[in-house]
Amino acid sequence: MWSRRDPDLVLVEAMLAPPPLEDARSSLEFWRQRHRALPVYKRGARKEAREMAARWEARVAAAERARLERTPAGRILAAVGLLRFVPFPLRPTKGWLLAFAWAVVPRKAKVVAGGVLAGWLVVLAATLMVVATAVNHL
Repeated sequence: MWSRRDPDLVLVEAMLAPPPLEDARSSLEFWRQRHRALPVYKRGARKEAREMAARWEARVAAAERARLERTPAGRILAAVGLLRFVPFPLRPTKGWLLAFAWAVVPRKAKVVAGGVLAGWLVVLAATLMVVATAVNHL
């Protein structure tokens, strides 16, 4: 049986889809430039430019996420459940890399690592107390 999708639903999906990435980036740059170019006393226009820049930042992030979801790496990340840990816009930093690596670590390994860390902190606190007591008796 051959079924066609409802044209109204297709239109709604197209309207709700993120804009093309280059269009979103150029619009974001326009609103940022407008905010920088406006004089300080034009508070209403500056507020509008700031709000529109924030909206376009979200649209750029959505467009980048949509682009990543169409790639093989994005499909793998989505299948494993790690796509939600990828920050948008994509700017890999040391913190992002650590957060991503931590997201990949299994839960049991995290619990063991937490236990080892807690044990070391208890040993460190006890050692400091013994040293403080020894120094106090001198």
